[in-house]
Amino acid sequence: MNQLIQTDLSLILPEIFVLSMAMVVLMTDLFIKPSMRWIIFTLSQFTLLGGAYLTGQHFNHETQFAFSKMFVRDGLADLLKMMSYAGTSLIFFYSRSYMKDRNLYRGEYFSLVLFALLGMMIMISSHNMLLVYMGLELLSLCLYSLTALDRDNQKATESAIKYFVLGA
Repeated sequence: MNQLIQTDLSLILPEIFVLSMAMVVLMTDLFIKPSMRWIIFTLSQFTLLGGAYLTGQHFNHETQFAFSKMFVRDGLADLLKMMSYAGTSLIFFYSRSYMKDRNLYRGEYFSLVLFALLGMMIMISSHNMLLVYMGLELLSLCLYSLTALDRDNQKATESAIKYFVLGA
């Protein structure tokens, strides 16, 4: 029984890593000065590299299931996760100057994007509609919050409320 749980946890190791690092990014932002925000950016990029490494370790193995066949780990899921890591890394690089110009360069942006990535990863590997729903909800809640990231902008707040009402 213990070996079965260990096997299940080893299959979701990239998701566990991204989840824990998203929380580390959020907590690290509380204790650093605004002039040291580059640490958050670097930590987020290392999170993506670490997740890609953990995903790549399993890349050429056969299809495996975890948690009573609710979670699938196969080549297609790993490929889509790698593409998600690359896309998120590009988002971080290209949004960096935009966020700095608008004084939005804060740690919650990076942690929300990492939590959204976690929702994508859960949806990619889901083999059950319940898991698809959980991943979709995690992704959508993060996107609602990212829409309202600029708290001082009235249009951003209005659009976030409309997005939430229409998405709920």
